[in-house]
Amino acid sequence: MKTNSEYMLREIAGESVLIPTGSASQKLNGMIRLTDTAAFIWKQVDTAADLREITERVREEFDVDNETARRDVRGFLYELYIRGMVLDVPELEQKGTGEQEQK
Repeated sequence: MKTNSEYMLREIAGESVLIPTGSASQKLNGMIRLTDTAAFIWKQVDTAADLREITERVREEFDVDNETARRDVRGFLYELYIRGMVLDVPELEQKGTGEQEQK
C-alpha cells in the first residue's frame, strides 16, 4: 500500500491539501482540501502494513470506536484508490469496493 507520488500533501494557511503534480495535474486542476482525519489517514498509508493498522492508528489518535474508524478509513481510501491516488491496497483490490467486506 502506498500513496501516488504525484500527489503531495502540503499545509497551506493552516489547511491540509493534496496537490497534484506531473501527469496528475493534467487530470485534476486544483487542490483537494483534507479534514484533519483525512490528512492523518493519508500520512499513514506509506508506513502501515494494511487497512487494519491504519484503523487502529485512527482509533488511537481520534478516540473513536472501531466501527467508525474502520468505515472512515475504508471509505476514504476507497475513494482515493478508485482515483489512482493510493496504490496497491490488497484489501480493496480483492473486494472491488470499500464497502463489500463490511456487509
